[in-house]
Amino acid sequence: MLPVMRRPTIITISGKPGSGKSSTADKVAEMLGYTRYSSGDFVRTVLRQRKLTLSQFNQRAANDHSLDEEIDNELRKLRDHQDIVVDSRLGFYWIPESFKVYLDLDIDVATARIFKDAVANASRGTEIAAGSSITDVQRQVQSRLNAESRRFRSMYGVNPYDTKNFDLVINTARHSPQTVALTVFDHYKQWQKSDEWRQVHTEVPMGYSYNNR
Repeated sequence: MLPVMRRPTIITISGKPGSGKSSTADKVAEMLGYTRYSSGDFVRTVLRQRKLTLSQFNQRAANDHSLDEEIDNELRKLRDHQDIVVDSRLGFYWIPESFKVYLDLDIDVATARIFKDAVANASRGTEIAAGSSITDVQRQVQSRLNAESRRFRSMYGVNPYDTKNFDLVINTARHSPQTVALTVFDHYKQWQKSDEWRQVHTEVPMGYSYNNR
């Protein structure tokens, strides 16, 4: 009997803005005792070093690919690691052997979450323009989605928002951060034991009742 190949102990988490990538990565890493990495942390380091806002970064990155390459180099290095959770829009691309998770969300819900987070969390204030209304935020979110899709298609021939690239797709609209993390944890454990894997889509957490919306 041939031995079963051991799967990598790496989870990559991608998804739309506002879908809960960072909080999910934190919780999953804590549940598993893994180390958590984030391309957002890499980006924020570049923003501080170059004194840029996220909007300025995205505008410059449309033509200056050295910014993306600087961040991507850090991601590529993680392929040699084990026991890690990586929060990154292109983690699935740079670490294709990982358990690839995509967090999906309707843009209206995403906008509301981002607007609320920006008001409550000053550390993320560079990610939307000061004084923005919720309508402004929605335009900025859609513009960001469009710009990143164009940029990554141009650079790598890949759409970071194409759900076909992932092992697990979760619509997080009705989930809490805890139930998203539990869903990732449960399916990751199943994936670890499997020889073959078919993509899983889920949007309603266990125990959820439409009467309690």
